Amino acid sequence: MKLRRHFPFLLDVFKLACTAFGGPQAHITMMLNQFAYKKHYISEQDLLELFAFCGILPGPTSTQTITAIGFKRGRLPLAILTLIVWILPAALVMTALVVAMTLFVRTNLSLGFLKFIQPMAIGFISFSAWRMSKSVITTGNSIIILALATLTSLFAPSVWTFPSIIIASVIIANFRHDDLPPYKFKFKLKWGNLVVFLGIFVVMAVLGGLLRPYGDKAFRPFVLFENFYRFGALVFVGGNLLIPLMYQQFVVHLPYITAQEFLTGVGFQQALPGPVFSIAIYTGGMTMKLLGLKYQLLGCLIAAIAIFTPGTLLMLFLYPFWDHLRNYPFIKRALAGINAASIGMVLTTAIVLFKGIDAGYMNLSVILLTFILLSFEKITPPVIVALALFAGWLL
Repeated sequence: MKLRRHFPFLLDVFKLACTAFGGPQAHITMMLNQFAYKKHYISEQDLLELFAFCGILPGPTSTQTITAIGFKRGRLPLAILTLIVWILPAALVMTALVVAMTLFVRTNLSLGFLKFIQPMAIGFISFSAWRMSKSVITTGNSIIILALATLTSLFAPSVWTFPSIIIASVIIANFRHDDLPPYKFKFKLKWGNLVVFLGIFVVMAVLGGLLRPYGDKAFRPFVLFENFYRFGALVFVGGNLLIPLMYQQFVVHLPYITAQEFLTGVGFQQALPGPVFSIAIYTGGMTMKLLGLKYQLLGCLIAAIAIFTPGTLLMLFLYPFWDHLRNYPFIKRALAGINAASIGMVLTTAIVLFKGIDAGYMNLSVILLTFILLSFEKITPPVIVALALFAGWLL
């Protein structure tokens, strides 16, 4: 691959990474405008098909879509460069936030200006659950799955909760009788990327277990990689579902980070362009806060690599068979069930996080106001974050 020939494309990817706010639904509009209409890197039809394909995969939809564009233009080398350029701006900002948070704590500087970031983050999460439910919760099965996922994740949280909910949602969704025609696979799979996908997970899990007796500094990096890799391999419906998984794992199950620290990162992430999954980079760094700055930077790097790798591998593995997969009835029903379960998990997160803050009238007002402002599409998330910071400094 001649890099010079693809430099304009990579430059446009970087510009998009610095300006693309609002998550996948907003990102696709900007991709169409920049990559299809203006620069003609890809046709409108091909881009929309790519986005639809990536939307049914676990992992970050926008990241998979833009990486797939790079793959179509320059095969694997350009795909990797595209991925790096796309996540770099948000990764740098989240890493800087980790360093700043640590500096404030160690120097006893006041964090009072952040006091409304946490209820604001709950408002963002609640709005996401409401907005997704309007298009997903449309059948009796989806209502049952939503209720089951919400109650299970709320009253029986454990490391097994999420995979159990996913399996149950797929089973329940496929009890639905509809008019989808039968379809048979007519292709042979090439298993290389899938072997790598599964092999990384197994190797990291084994290494983490072997290094456990040697102390936290040797053990924790492998724990983080395995956890974030698993999240990247299982999370559907984008970064909104990643938040409850990380909260359960790193705040409740493994108390590496406090609820306040976690919510601060969630709030700031809403003001950033680029991939929503960048919240994982902040979380990875903060889980290492007691081990020193070098380990915090290592945590950011581990999270960045682990959270984006599985979705990329799955996209590269399955994209050649997309035309067949999208017609398979079992997959269509299963994805509808997983989407409904995901909303239940997001709703549970809002409830759990709300229980962790002061339920005074100020915080309640911030949650409600955030929800209302998000309903007006002309008021962007960065503006809401700036207002919350200003109110925290003023009051």
